[in-house]
Amino acid sequence: MKLSKTILTAALLCAPAIAFSQSADEIAKKSHDLPDGNTSSMTAVLTLIDKGGKSRQREVASYGIKEGAVKKEVMVFRTPKDVAGVSYLTFDYPDNADGTPKDSDSWLYLPAMAKSRRVSGSSKDDDFQGTDFTYDDIGNRSLAKDTFALLGQEKVDGADCWILECTAKDKNAKISRRVFWIQKDNYVTRKGEYYDKTNKLKKELKCEDITQISGYWVTKKMTMTNVQTGHKTVFESKDHKFDAPLDKNYFTVSALERELLK
Repeated sequence: MKLSKTILTAALLCAPAIAFSQSADEIAKKSHDLPDGNTSSMTAVLTLIDKGGKSRQREVASYGIKEGAVKKEVMVFRTPKDVAGVSYLTFDYPDNADGTPKDSDSWLYLPAMAKSRRVSGSSKDDDFQGTDFTYDDIGNRSLAKDTFALLGQEKVDGADCWILECTAKDKNAKISRRVFWIQKDNYVTRKGEYYDKTNKLKKELKCEDITQISGYWVTKKMTMTNVQTGHKTVFESKDHKFDAPLDKNYFTVSALERELLK
């Protein structure tokens, strides 16, 4: 899952110009298009921690498959009992030929309702199932939805990074802009900041345990903290597999409703 690849003020743009070997658009595209196999799977534990330090955990399984230019992903909650079987399916498409964004198709299945509902584009900035990650964060946000600028360079945990600003073209977006620290030698996100409509810092992303598995870069631990509420979510993944056979029939709305991946 590319979680937060897309996760990330104007005043900063007035700083002295710095010569960069690559443009902001080029860096954004290379980070967005990091390879992750024709198929992928993993399991993860999400720990939700409130401002008082009380925590609760959820276990999920995630699967992905590419069919032509379309990337399909499904996430299924395993535990605890009250969320077991909740599933989220998304189809990510390439942008339109004219450069405008083509929104993903997404469905959420709730066992208590025994049916799926479509997640509209206007809901993509909503929190995903009580976590501090949004539907947009766990998908593959279209590059055409943002404009990009390089704000500078900085080390993060010893790694040389570009500081990439992503400003939403939609003036009504709940997250007006994102700032990512992108590692120069592999284009992996090391940390991020999210700003609300009033340009106040809303969330911070910290990425840890970054490694290669089967030749693909994987971030095994991500912590998203809502600095406005004090709530945070820790995402820790394991059992990563790439390019292994997966049944394409799992990636359908009917499969969600039949709970084939439960």
